[in-house]
Amino acid sequence: MANHATTLPQDNHGHGEHHITSAWVLFRTLIMLLILMGVTIGASYIQLPSIGPISGTVINNLVALAIATVKAYIVITIFMGVKHQTTLTKIWVYAGFAVLVLLFGIFGDYWTRKFEPVSGWEKNGESAFPREFAPAGKPPVPNNVNLRPRG
Repeated sequence: MANHATTLPQDNHGHGEHHITSAWVLFRTLIMLLILMGVTIGASYIQLPSIGPISGTVINNLVALAIATVKAYIVITIFMGVKHQTTLTKIWVYAGFAVLVLLFGIFGDYWTRKFEPVSGWEKNGESAFPREFAPAGKPPVPNNVNLRPRG
């Protein structure tokens, strides 16, 4: 007689719980997003003062970015259903945000650096090939584009 107490791997297939978000939760989320949209629009009309070396424009952008981050969090957790997913799914979502923050930090550092010209990097002429050397078996090409003035 078969033992029905043992479970086989195929017995659990397709029996996972799928969470359905209620219409009331979705409606409340929509209202929250509309309120945050109004806050974003209202914040765009307010000129925040400078704080030390940080200009008011940068502070305005940081406020708008913070509000947008809250809205993105709401959309991801409720509308996309990450709130009711496994821990692994949540880890991947957090990792995506961490990579995004890291990219903004790296590019912010890159964009705020001053360009420092290095001697020897200036453009010499139209051609990047050294014309004072001839191809094998041919006479040198008379082209002084890359030759620097001597003297």
